Amino acid sequence: MAKKQHQAELPLGHQYALALLNEGRQSVLNLAEGERDDRIYNSFLKVQDEEPENAFLHSALCAMSLPARRPKDDTQPIIREDGKYALAINPKPVLQILDGKSVMRSLGVPFGSYPRIVLIYMLSEAVKRRSRDVYLGRNFTEWMRRLGYHTVSYGPRGSANLLKEQVDRLLACEWQIRWDEDRNGESAFAVKEVKLSNEYSGSLNRDGEFAREISLSDVFFRHLIDHAVPLNEVAIRELKNQPTALDLYTYLAYRLPRVNTTRGQIISWDQLAKHLGNSCDGRRFRQTIRETFNVVSAVYPNANADFTGQIVRLYQSPAPTERKLVGHHLRVVKSNPIRPIVEGNQVASTRPVPTASDLKSDALKPVTIHKGFPAGSLSVHPGTP
Repeated sequence: MAKKQHQAELPLGHQYALALLNEGRQSVLNLAEGERDDRIYNSFLKVQDEEPENAFLHSALCAMSLPARRPKDDTQPIIREDGKYALAINPKPVLQILDGKSVMRSLGVPFGSYPRIVLIYMLSEAVKRRSRDVYLGRNFTEWMRRLGYHTVSYGPRGSANLLKEQVDRLLACEWQIRWDEDRNGESAFAVKEVKLSNEYSGSLNRDGEFAREISLSDVFFRHLIDHAVPLNEVAIRELKNQPTALDLYTYLAYRLPRVNTTRGQIISWDQLAKHLGNSCDGRRFRQTIRETFNVVSAVYPNANADFTGQIVRLYQSPAPTERKLVGHHLRVVKSNPIRPIVEGNQVASTRPVPTASDLKSDALKPVTIHKGFPAGSLSVHPGTP
């Protein structure tokens, strides 16, 4: 009874992982059928069923996030600072034609889920290909589908125009990053007055056509190669419409593998709020993060963190690209541990995880897996037609 009560207090992703480890695949389905929202269950299944695909994000952007919503004054710089590091994103004016006249105009800072997905896509391409030239697509619609947005509309508030606006905001900004040496041995560095792309002048080029390739600035690209944090593309796809979940996922993906003590690290809720750029009241922020961790734990079940108390505890965890359920917090409660199949001295495999075809239920069916970004789109470069 005590064991079941303990498990019920865990985030859903951890509950599903423990059910899979201790009792097998049917118990995961039984547990999920008692939940109102099956999206977390479906996300857990997909991360377990699909091979991880590497994606990357700069460590500073994992530790300090963009605004989740449009700021009251979006022409002001974004400044994130907490002791040893700081991030400043300054929206620089760009030359535009308004009513037939050339004017300098600030587009404002980027916000929401679109610029987060664009950043992960562009930086992943650059890191994996060791090239600052990032191929987007033959046209804007193709690029959006590569990003995983399968419904593309071009109305005034359509997805294409919303994404264009955020891309223009993102790449018009000037970035400054400062990082002091910390206890984990992360070297100090400073990057000043850098644009992600020095050559970007809007979603359309001078001839009114889609800019099919973006070149990252050389300074930022060289710095990115040294400070790229691995993520799982499958998880990014599942979170792509949830900016706060993306922020918490990338923050944990950066911090947890770097925790170097078995007792874990403690941070305050105020510190976490600074990292995630949250300005709402403390009680509301805590509730939001606890609910968000339900979602994140499904796509990163090895993430060992505790958001239930008056402080936040972070424990050493495998990187999110580790597919096996190996986190220490998932080994605390065991009833029937899965025995690995051993070939010689090597562990070949464990009991297979549930698949969409294995778990059939009229009340709860996994949704169809759509291939787009990030699932596989970064694996094979299509080349420029």
